[in-house]
Amino acid sequence: MFVIAKISATLTIVVWFLRKKIQIGHAMLAGSVLLFLISSPTLEKAGTAVQTTLQEIGTWEVVLAMYFVMCLEHLLRTTGIIKGFMTSMKPLLRSERVLLAFMPAFLGLLPSLGGAIFSAPMVEQASKKYSLSPEKKATINYWFRHVWEYGNPIIPGVLLASQITAIPLGTFVANMIVYTLIALLLGVGVILTGKGFQSVSDTPNLLDNNVDSNGASADSIESKGSLRYFFLGVGPILVNIILVVAFGLSAALSMGIVVLGMAIHLRFTKGQLITMLQEAFEKKILWGVLSILFFQHVLTASGIVQELMVFFQGINIPVAIMLGIGSLIVALLTGSPQGAVAVIFPILSAFYPGNLETATVAYIMAIAGAMLSPAHLCLIVTAEYFKADLFKILKPVLLLEIIILSLMAAVHLI
Repeated sequence: MFVIAKISATLTIVVWFLRKKIQIGHAMLAGSVLLFLISSPTLEKAGTAVQTTLQEIGTWEVVLAMYFVMCLEHLLRTTGIIKGFMTSMKPLLRSERVLLAFMPAFLGLLPSLGGAIFSAPMVEQASKKYSLSPEKKATINYWFRHVWEYGNPIIPGVLLASQITAIPLGTFVANMIVYTLIALLLGVGVILTGKGFQSVSDTPNLLDNNVDSNGASADSIESKGSLRYFFLGVGPILVNIILVVAFGLSAALSMGIVVLGMAIHLRFTKGQLITMLQEAFEKKILWGVLSILFFQHVLTASGIVQELMVFFQGINIPVAIMLGIGSLIVALLTGSPQGAVAVIFPILSAFYPGNLETATVAYIMAIAGAMLSPAHLCLIVTAEYFKADLFKILKPVLLLEIIILSLMAAVHLI
């Protein structure tokens, strides 16, 4: 029972730091230090944890992958590709409802802390034809931005889950991508229906073939390169997924190829390359990745994993269920699937190394917890932008997550 007290104390301090908006890297390091100090600390154990973290190839693959993701985000944003892509899609998408979902869904392909704020103005503009409540618009923005959390290989939680569990990234993504499709279909069926979608105005909106904010007609925009912006916007992400899933490349290598290819295609100068490499170096994110992987190795080196195994062997509750519930709770408290992966997956990996089924259950429960968490930054900024009631936004999200968890349980637990 003493081992549970140790784990509880560690989880408490990590969650407390995260809820205080402390960087995840600092929070995980604090948890690692506490866990080490209450687990018969020795210099040998500390040295083993540090050495293993720094010498493991997988550590630097994840760090490099995250760095290249930030390079791609910088490249697409600063070259105007994202803006041009969204503008070019106006005349191509002839359904206002499709546009409502498409805006946040596309921007959600690129992970960004609190990134829902970027798509919120687009949803607001695209919804002018309807009489949607602030909560409805907020739910559309919030839900569709996060449908990629399940199977996008450049999402931090997916990268870390694959690395910690030693499940090949392509295998993990291929197994999870079906839940992205389920989330999309459920969102269309539940969120993009109901009251408010009756047209209330003939006022020209984003889809009308009138002038845009720059004075150009939608038809002229389409003729001036909508297909080019479409391929430049979607292409890098699709190529990355194909390289990872179909060819089995590591996330770091595939993202490096994509960024290099984009830089060559756009004819980046030496100065532009240097600027991209410098500004994409986000120390907080990279430090967070290192700290999470260090925590994993502290768990092993401190002997906590062995103590947990002995404890779980003496109780009747399946370990997989306990870890799944733990993943849900940690994500609910922190508002982040990445937080749940950081805390729970090292333990999961010790009990079920390379087990795809267990990792799938725990990760889906982590997403559910994060999506229902009032601490989720995207939820907070979305509610503030639309002046919407936060808990009214969560009502349809709760329904959708219950459906997804039920489907997951039917496939993986029954």
